[in-house]
Amino acid sequence: MDNPFKQIIEHQQVPEVLREKVMDDIRLIKLSLDMADLVAIKYPSSILDIFGSTTKKKDNDKNK
Repeated sequence: MDNPFKQIIEHQQVPEVLREKVMDDIRLIKLSLDMADLVAIKYPSSILDIFGSTTKKKDNDKNK
């Protein structure tokens, strides 16, 4: 994929479609980083709870 920013002349206004696409990508990256920070850094026990509940469910299903 070509870099669209190389096609922009210095004094030319950026097309609105391109601007929205870049901003959407930035928002998605920020959301991903915030979610990773929330789950992995601030509440790491939530990962253990998620994996622990699936393990317990599998164990309960095997015991039936």
